[in-house]
Amino acid sequence: MVRVYVVEDDRIVQDLYVMYLSKMGHEIIGQSYNGIEALVDLYLNHRENPPDIIILDYSMPGKNGLELLHDLQKLDYVKNTKVLLVTGFAELQLSAMERGVSKFIQKPFDYEKLSQSIKELTFEETPIRI
Repeated sequence: MVRVYVVEDDRIVQDLYVMYLSKMGHEIIGQSYNGIEALVDLYLNHRENPPDIIILDYSMPGKNGLELLHDLQKLDYVKNTKVLLVTGFAELQLSAMERGVSKFIQKPFDYEKLSQSIKELTFEETPIRI
């Protein structure tokens, strides 16, 4: 089970994330509708047990996804958290990856793509022993 935090300003899309990810067996540990709310909630409620993955929308009020990513990179307690940026702006992919996004999905997408992306982000390589 993967611990997921969702930052998405569209309430319908956020509800779909929660429904689908829960159905997949993942734990939704928190949800925010903008970057500022996410920073506060992660600090107040999830420092001791941070998410494995943050699903992050790009276009949001307050702070966009890349601004939030920049702030998150300064926080030690989420240093091992993977960030999955989801946006309709395909031209942001290179910039997002250069800034440290773990994975990029372009909207619209199907939930099989989301499922595959989460599997890729949480895959632990087993060391090869000789």
